Amino acid sequence: MRGSRPPDIVWHATHRDQLERWRGAGDITLADRPVHLVGDPTSAWRTAHRQGANPAVLVVDAARARRQGVRFDRHRRCGGWVASVLPASSALNLQPGFAEQVSAGGFPLARDDQGVWRVALVRVVRRNRSTWEVAKGKLEPGESPELAGLREVAEETGLACTMTVFEHLGATHYGFTTPSGQPRLKVVHLYLLAVDQPYEAIASAPATAEGIREVRWFALDDAVDAITHGSLGPVIRRVRERLTHAG
Repeated sequence: MRGSRPPDIVWHATHRDQLERWRGAGDITLADRPVHLVGDPTSAWRTAHRQGANPAVLVVDAARARRQGVRFDRHRRCGGWVASVLPASSALNLQPGFAEQVSAGGFPLARDDQGVWRVALVRVVRRNRSTWEVAKGKLEPGESPELAGLREVAEETGLACTMTVFEHLGATHYGFTTPSGQPRLKVVHLYLLAVDQPYEAIASAPATAEGIREVRWFALDDAVDAITHGSLGPVIRRVRERLTHAG
């Protein structure tokens, strides 16, 4: 069944012996069925534990696999997605040097004088390309995602206000390669952050050393249009839906 495409990262429940067999293979296949993938790592781990000893989870960069020509179909009965074959290069945790990188960030949130919700985004310039993104950064040793999110947003935006966590939006995932060629699974915990004053009165000082050139407050519809990163689009759309229903 054709359906909505999977998120950038999906997971397959398996066991360690199978993971090792795939590590030396060119393709990831199963002899008697397609590869079933889910969009939630916790669900994949639970399934792997139910299947028997030595549970393991395959971490698949679905965005990369799609670029390599893989077609994902929705699973009719169990949910998730299936693929008949996956290139081994799309499985992040089969590659040498694989590691997970955890970050946190958030959307400062305020109403304008008409009562319209607005969120603050940062404009980041990388390699002569400019994109609107959520302010975020890596956790420091021993730091919780919530505290890291508050700290990173304050540092990257330089917003002259007090921010508090309004809501945890969960975590988003995507794959990337370091400049030295090592694969990474990026995990970003995201929060809605309430500010303590009208947004029009809040000065900002973007962290230009981090490539941030501007901080701007967007109406929700405009924020949805401005954010182009595949893993952040669904999050800002959920924020719009959540706040629209809240009134």
